[in-house]
Amino acid sequence: MREVHYVPVLKGRGGEYGALEASPPNIKALLYPVVEIPPIPWDYSANQPAKTIDQHLQKVGSNIERAWGSTQPILIDMMWVESAERMSNGTHPATYLFGALRSRGIHAIPATGLLRDRQYQRACRDIVRQDGRGICIRLQTEDLEESDLESQAASLLSDLGAHQREADLILDLRTITPLLQTEDVVAMIDRLPTLDSWRSFALCGTGFPADLMGLPPQAISSIPRREWRLWTDLVSTRSLARIPDFGDYAIAGTQPSEVDPRIMRPSASIRYTSDESWLILKGRNLRDHGFSQFHVVSRALTDSPEYSGRAFSWGDRYISECARNLVGTGSLTTWRKVGTSHHIAFVLHQLANFSGS
Repeated sequence: MREVHYVPVLKGRGGEYGALEASPPNIKALLYPVVEIPPIPWDYSANQPAKTIDQHLQKVGSNIERAWGSTQPILIDMMWVESAERMSNGTHPATYLFGALRSRGIHAIPATGLLRDRQYQRACRDIVRQDGRGICIRLQTEDLEESDLESQAASLLSDLGAHQREADLILDLRTITPLLQTEDVVAMIDRLPTLDSWRSFALCGTGFPADLMGLPPQAISSIPRREWRLWTDLVSTRSLARIPDFGDYAIAGTQPSEVDPRIMRPSASIRYTSDESWLILKGRNLRDHGFSQFHVVSRALTDSPEYSGRAFSWGDRYISECARNLVGTGSLTTWRKVGTSHHIAFVLHQLANFSGS
């Protein structure tokens, strides 16, 4: 497999798909993304799922094909799909989805973990056997508390019909708090089994909050990128058995967001990645003050010294044009695409210029 530089964990939604689609080939060549299939949305008025699992997965194959193409591998994780879900014909959702991806020539690789249910693991085993592209194992911090981690990982790989050299390993710290110290992560990495034998190894996590509700309106706030600080400290100052590739959750928290639209009052906000933090440029709520605020918020960003310039990414060009009223203000999905596009380009720029790697 090609050298991997950046492993973004992305929600399988329109904004994230759009950011991948907007990334040029030279950017995509440096990515090994994990796409998390979101849970079925909830109909709060009817108090029931808004879709069947068949409807929920119907367009995922075409979305991934349009966003990513069929020349490079991509990791697909279905951890948020309820384990009891089955397609209308009784097929496991993973079996159906990977069949749809296979028919489009997409080089999809399933991601799983130690605690997934037996039926999901069986579906992954069949996918590994049919596609021959291996597997991704996502370990979380609670997995490292097991005294027999090495034997559990070996047993899982055996059940999946894969060898370590055919498997990617991700240590997923998920939400990173100020309490997590570099020494703690070094100890976690030291516990991982035979690191040199895995096809790839990445460290993921994020300091991004679950939502932006606590941030003041009509202001520019800053959220520290704890995962970047942690990774740079690890690879530049610590002796590790293997240097992990960098991974994060882009401009989102770890959990899929699901808010009752009847009470949701989103603000006009831009999530913009800088060297050590995310800038959150937040206007007022959209219901009362409208999407035209994005023109104002975009101008505030382009006037900021942290703005990378319109040529930096698709997202930066959109911000520049919105600031000058050359494009419309789009939708919330548009602005997730904008922020994710900039973030991907920015992280790759940081990795390319990081002297400690």
